[in-house]
Amino acid sequence: MEVNMEASSDNSFFQFQERFQTEDQCYEHLKNLRWPDGFVCPKCGYREAYFTRTRKLYQCKNCHYQASVTARTLFHRTRVPLRKWFWAIYLVGTDKRGCSAKRLETLLGVNYVTAWLMIHKIRKAMADRDSRYMLHHVIEMDEAFFGGPSAGKRGRGAGNKSKVIIAVENRETSAGFAKMTVVDSLDGNTIGDVVHETIRGRSEIRTDDYSAYTVLDRHFRHRGDTVRPHEAQDMLPWVHILIGNAKTFIRGTYHGVSHKHLQRYLNEFCYRFNRRRNEPGIFDRILVASLSTGTITYAELTQ
Repeated sequence: MEVNMEASSDNSFFQFQERFQTEDQCYEHLKNLRWPDGFVCPKCGYREAYFTRTRKLYQCKNCHYQASVTARTLFHRTRVPLRKWFWAIYLVGTDKRGCSAKRLETLLGVNYVTAWLMIHKIRKAMADRDSRYMLHHVIEMDEAFFGGPSAGKRGRGAGNKSKVIIAVENRETSAGFAKMTVVDSLDGNTIGDVVHETIRGRSEIRTDDYSAYTVLDRHFRHRGDTVRPHEAQDMLPWVHILIGNAKTFIRGTYHGVSHKHLQRYLNEFCYRFNRRRNEPGIFDRILVASLSTGTITYAELTQ
């Protein structure tokens, strides 16, 4: 499979191409990631099994449970070859602009629905992995509004755009980990719920002086300053850079997304952003995340 890549260095691309030329190479790599110390029965924990090569099944010698490398993972019952999955993960993970389903359809030679579903499954793995991390120390927080230009109020009064709460760790000279949460309202209760799910207690949270943010005073060290438009880049620098980058990502690659799926696209953006300093390892990180999460169906995504 020949693929034109623009995301990574030539060395990284050619190394990937050489490592995963066959289904067997992909299977062995996935097996080593799932069971780095050898097979472990998912049911009883026993470490010895019979292996059926034709079906690629392991049968535990203790409880006789049958398991495969892909069972109970993102790849469960997939009909797409592992090699195409590996390419999809590589493309989505290594290009900061992301990879549209239309582009994946062309590069992998699959139909559009299959490409769209594959990318959403990868986003699920990304989101499940990032959900384990809580922001801490000093946090910048603000809200943003995503959606194409249309008539109506702007800013917090906008009724025609998706509301998103953005939080990012301020590590003085750089941004740390970030999270973005799509919400239906920007009232105090909603903000409080989001913060408790994403930020550790006793952290310092910096915001503007929007009245709903006073809910943070109860459980956090909260600093809500008056932030005039021309002061935003100085007073809350990282959160505003993140908002701008996320909007560029959405507009540039997807030309806008629906409210229904916006959270998944933002999860993808944050996952790559949070691992921007370890780009060479992002492919294996996504594979490990894919082995640690269940699959999702087309019906679940479209219902």
